[in-house]
Amino acid sequence: MAVKRREQALQDYRRLQAKVEKYEEKEKTGPVLAKLHQAREELRPVRDDFEAKNKQLLDEMPRFYNSRLDYFQPSFESLIRAQVVYYSEMHKIFGDLTQQLDQPGHPDEQRERENEAKLSELRALSIVADD
Repeated sequence: MAVKRREQALQDYRRLQAKVEKYEEKEKTGPVLAKLHQAREELRPVRDDFEAKNKQLLDEMPRFYNSRLDYFQPSFESLIRAQVVYYSEMHKIFGDLTQQLDQPGHPDEQRERENEAKLSELRALSIVADD
């Protein structure tokens, strides 16, 4: 928002500066000099406003830029911790499943029957659509 306000102030400043330059290039007659004086008076507060906003940005932007680490570092640490927990749990679950599959006494045919029985139970539920 501060950058947008500065840009708007810069546009206003450039517009009025162009107006002053236009009057300075014209012939120095009474009405032109009056308009030039009025344009300069209009330009002064706009220039001061732009310079104040520009100075504020020049002061704040380096601090804002440097504070990005204070924001991103904990975020990345949390993401990495969450990934470590997730993959550790997945490794454990995979190891448990591998042990179950490798158990003797459970031939493939028996596992297939157990799986079909479970699937039949699931298909029997009222919330499951018929194929």
